[in-house]
Formats: sequence, structure tokens, C-alpha cells
Amino acid sequence: MLMGLSAQASAQMLAQATGTETPSARATQLDPVIVQGSADRRAKPKNTARSSASRTAARTARTATRQGTVTPSNVPGARATESAWGPVQGYVATRSATGTKTDTPLIETPQSISVVTPEQMRDQGARTVGEALAYTAGVQTQPYGFDPRYDQFLIRGFAANQFGEYRDGLRQGNGSFAHFRNEPYGAERIEVMRGPSSVLYGANEAGGMVNFVSKMPLETRLNEAGLDIGNFNRYQGRFDFSGPTLDNDKLLYRFTGLVRDSGTQIPGTWDDRVFLAPSFTAKLGEDTTLTVLAEYERSKTSMWPYYLRNPATGVVTNIRLGDPSFDALTQSQASIGYRLEHRFNEAVTFRQNVRLGHLSFEGNMIDALSLSPDGRTLNRYASTYKESLNTFNIDNQVQARLATGPIKHTVLAGVDYFRQGTTFGYYAGAGPSLDLTNPVYSTSVPTLPLSIMSANSQTLGQLGLYAQDQMALGGWRLTIGGRQDFAELSNHDDLSGVTTTSDPSKFTGRAGLLYLFDNGLAPYVNYATSFLPQSGTTAPGRGATPFAPTTGESFEAGIKYQPLGWNSYFTATWFNLTKDNVLTTDPVFGSLYSVQTGQIRSRGTELEAVMALMPGLKGIASYSYTDATVTRSNGFDLGKVPIGVPTQQAAIFLDYTWQSGPLAGFGVGAGARWIGQTWADDINTLRNPAITAFDAGAHYDYRGMRLAVNARNLSDERVPICNGGTCTFTQGRTVLGSVTARW
Repeated sequence: MLMGLSAQASAQMLAQATGTETPSARATQLDPVIVQGSADRRAKPKNTARSSASRTAARTARTATRQGTVTPSNVPGARATESAWGPVQGYVATRSATGTKTDTPLIETPQSISVVTPEQMRDQGARTVGEALAYTAGVQTQPYGFDPRYDQFLIRGFAANQFGEYRDGLRQGNGSFAHFRNEPYGAERIEVMRGPSSVLYGANEAGGMVNFVSKMPLETRLNEAGLDIGNFNRYQGRFDFSGPTLDNDKLLYRFTGLVRDSGTQIPGTWDDRVFLAPSFTAKLGEDTTLTVLAEYERSKTSMWPYYLRNPATGVVTNIRLGDPSFDALTQSQASIGYRLEHRFNEAVTFRQNVRLGHLSFEGNMIDALSLSPDGRTLNRYASTYKESLNTFNIDNQVQARLATGPIKHTVLAGVDYFRQGTTFGYYAGAGPSLDLTNPVYSTSVPTLPLSIMSANSQTLGQLGLYAQDQMALGGWRLTIGGRQDFAELSNHDDLSGVTTTSDPSKFTGRAGLLYLFDNGLAPYVNYATSFLPQSGTTAPGRGATPFAPTTGESFEAGIKYQPLGWNSYFTATWFNLTKDNVLTTDPVFGSLYSVQTGQIRSRGTELEAVMALMPGLKGIASYSYTDATVTRSNGFDLGKVPIGVPTQQAAIFLDYTWQSGPLAGFGVGAGARWIGQTWADDINTLRNPAITAFDAGAHYDYRGMRLAVNARNLSDERVPICNGGTCTFTQGRTVLGSVTARW
């Protein structure tokens, strides 16, 4: 964690630049410690306005940094009042802990990271995590069309929603169908780190990760309540309360929640949710804080949101494969944990993050089985999926600041442990047939329970030991880290009684070098590796040995730019990423078995700009080019592009709020998103068309009241998207009106 005092814009100037009137409300975190000549506690930085002389002041601070008189984090834009775990005003975040597990300026982190702030999500009317990430470089949201069950997304061509989702730096866990969901209204920020992240987090997908940072208790009073009404009969009430308890600034609280009753663009399906998230922070003396976070969420939606694709014409029809009378997914999840931080002295800090989680999932669906000889009767079957997850996370970190001559170090050492237990059951039975020339639903509902077809119990345990050193010498920043993981994977077939186990272990590392110029430019290079355990075994003829983990290797080079005197942040990145040990067809024992000789390569460029262009005008723009290819395979997919990965995509969004005059407080926003064509099958014979969507919004703020209306995909263009044998449509037009009161 490289940090310190910096000459930056005040909250007042920032509010002018972003068009907000929200008072500064800093989340309770211990002030970062700095090794300096004095042994006294570092005073909290004052919130001073940036004057016309700020550019000179920042340069002076940078010069002092190089002389070793202040800490290495005096960089343009690194607001001293911003915490990597706390709130951000406007669109431009300057600090993050996702890339280093320390409170580090983004411009000093030699890896590509994006931060989506609550204000950006609010202005864009984002209702899901996927919608919140729609303008982020390198991220493909809804790669398989509209799916209300999950927040599905790809990062650099690799799926990240299963193994790349984190909450407050801890893995969320997932099963075959059951995934912990994240409610955007409960987010302080949503952060995307592109490229391998195993060096700090252990088993992970090669493309990157998404870290959902929860809202934390505030030191200042916050009272907020709102009502949202939208198309598809969407009704939602929400609240967010925080502040000291009974005027006791040693005990803070926050209680965030919402209740939603909603349909979707799929007739007869729901998007209902109850979300409650209480949290408390106790200041246990000058050097210790304890924050307890809890959450409960219950959701109901569709289990099988897919449509029939005409095999003769290839056209995706409006005929649903499922049946609204039976199709349903209900999921309940709960978690409780804490964040403990203790500062031993000016140089050494200990942090411990713990979370227990539980999830129960049940989904009923009807799907196609076969087409009768008459060419019009679709035979269908019914199925039920039941799954439960129990997770435990603990991450212990010790951070120390020291110096070896002119080189300043922020050293991090940690031990973390993750354990997940999963039970899964699959049930099936006869379903009603469907006349494709005259489809009529709800004629015959299958009787529950169905016959059990498979059941298994799986346990995953992962212990990781990691260390990292962030070094600073003048304008140079060198980050080196390594991690050793020990994993245990056990799968028990409850019907056959057979148990298979594996205990893979893997070392991963990262090295990044960055140079920080006085003008705010920061070119960097990065090398990182990753691994991800796989279940299953080779063919009996090969000894039925457990599969080894997949491995990832990434080379990345880029440049970051945080101009002096301008609240903006620009990044340009080139990457070359390979994933090895990918499963492919066994050339000897046939398609029922796999070997690990496959490889996928992804390389490309990413551009992103987050800006406050002038008082009241803010925006974000991104462009991504991804060349993803199956480079080794025993199948017909050799040399092909993986399903759902676009070669190019781009997005831009601008929001303007009048600062004075008769329109003061009134604002408008507009955006455009374009995603290029993707392939719908492994052998690249079926294309999904390109997607273009336009978004718009208007809002008015007056004395604590905010009225807003947002529309996404104004043209209501619903593009058919196929993923192998399943097809659906992209999200159509959504309109959401909201009223929010703050007092």
C-alpha cells in the first residue's frame, strides 16, 4: 500500500465538476500509516480546494517524493480523503485494493483495473451488476443473451461469473446452477481487475475477476429512501440509512435494503427480490476497528429463459421451450462476516476478513426432448434442480512499511482459507408436448416430485500462502508477489457411492513495473499467472487420474494517464493471455473422455476513459479488441473463436447537469453501446449478429429530492443470441422512473 498526502480537489470542487451536491461521507477505515521521521500519528488530511496553483503544488510534491521526504503516493488525482474500501464521488476513482489488497492509487498499480462508482450506476439506471459493467473495457455482459438467473460476463474472452466473482475481496463460491447474486444497490463500488489474479486470491479464471465492495457504515448521517417504477410491471422500494448510533461516534451502523416485485420481457416470469444488508462498525480504540457485515437476499425468476430455433432456417422463433406454469427459480442466500483491522504502530497493520455464507437453490423447468415425425409436435421433459452451498472464508494479512536505503517498501504477507460444501440433485420426468404451429402453455403441469436422476456432494478446500512487495524509488514502482496454494477437491456420487478426490497444489506469481512521470503519465508492464482446479478424471485406460488445474499466463503492457488539475483517468492496455490444460476430446478413447492438451489464447487491446470534462459534465468511454482463438485442440474447434466472444466492442456515456440558472439541478444523460458479432457454436458456423443499443436518462435534484427516468436500449432491438444448442434474445427496452429522498 503506497499512499500519502496529495494536493487534490476538495469535495466542493469535485461536486461542481460532477454535478452532485452529496456531502462527503467517508466510510470508516483506519487512516493509512506512513513511515516518516516523526513518530507521531499522521493527522487526517484536510479537504482543501484545488487552486490555480495546484499543478505547481502537485509537481512540488512529486519532486519531494523522489527526494524521499514524503510517501510515494503523491500522485495527481489520488485524493487523500478517498479510501480503497470507501465511497467515491463522481465517476473517477483514484484508489483501489483489488489489485494489491492494499490501499493503493490506481495509477501506481501495474495492472489494468476499472472501478464503477455508485454515481455512474445511478446515472445509467443500472439494475444489475451486468448492466453496471456494460460500459467497462474488456468486459462482455450478457454474452449469451438476456438471462435473469445470473450476472453473466466474460473478461478478455473468459467466463468470470463462476470463478471470478468476489465480495469484499473474498471468493463468493458457486455450484453447478447456484451462484451468489450481488445487488448493485448494496455496492460502494464494483471493481474489475483484468488478467490473472491468483497471486493474491488463489484459484481463479485467467481472464480476470470482479470484486463487489459492500456499502460500509458512515461517520456522517445518511437517510435515503426511494421508489422505482418501470415497464414489465416493475415496482421497487429501497432504503439506505447510516451514521453514528445514538450520537456515539465509536459505534456506526448502516442498513441498506430493497423489495422488488417485477416481471421481465419473458412472458410469465418474474424478477422479484428481497435484499437486506445491515452492518456495524465499532472503533475499539485508536488503532482498532471491527466491522460486521450481514446480508440476506431472496430472489425469484425464470429457470429456463430460452426459445426455439428453427433447425431448417436457423431463425430463432418466439416459441418458448419452457412453460410459464412450471418454469421457476427460487434462491435464498445469507451471509455474515467481519473485517477486523488493527494498527500495531506506524509501520505494521493487521487485517482479518471473515465470511460465512449459505445458499439454497431450486429450479423447475421444461425443455425440448425431440420432434415428432409429424414435424410439428415438440416432445418435452420436465426437470428439477436442487442445490445448496455452504461457504467459509478467512483472509489474514499483515502489512508493513519499511525502507531499504532509498527504496520504500509496502510488504504484505497473508494466509487465507476457503472451503465450500455443495449438495446437488437432478430430477426428471415426463413433460407436456407442444404444438409448434399453435403453442398453448399451461395445459398439463408435471407432478412433483420427479424421479431422481443424479445426486452428488462436493467439497472444495483451498489454503493459500502469499507475499507481496510494492517498492518505490523515485518515479519507479515495482510490484512482485508469489503465492503457494494447496487445494483439496472431493466429489461423492450419492447414488453409486463412488468418491473421487484430488489435491492439486500450485505456485503462481506476478511481477509488474511502472514509471510515474511528473505529468501524470504512467507506462507499465506486467507478467502474471493463474490456476483453476478442475473436477473429473481421465479415461480408465489412462488410469482414471484426476485432471490437473488449468493454468493461465499473461503478458500485459499499457499506459495510464491521470492529468494534473483534471479529474479524469485514462488507460490503454495491450495483453497476450494463454490458458493451458484445457479439456479436449481424448483421441484414443473417444468423445466420452477428455485429455488436457487444449489451449486457448486471447490477445488484444483495451482503451478506457473516465472523465469530468467540465463542471457538470462527466462521462465514460471504452473500446476493446479481443482476438481469442482455440490454439490447441483434438476437436473441430481448433483455430476457432470461443462462443460468445466479440472481436470488438465499444461504449460511451455522457451526463450533464446544469450548475446555475433556471435549469440548475436538471440533468440529462445519453449513451451508446456496440458489441460486434460473436459465434454461436464451437466450430464457428453460426453467427450471432452485432448489437447496438442506445441509453438515455434525465434527472432533477432539488433540496434532497431526486427525480429520474432512465431508458436502456431505446430502440427496443432484441437481437437473437445462441449459445450452442440454446437461444434467447438480448435485453429489450427497459424504462425506469425513480423518486429518491435524502434528509
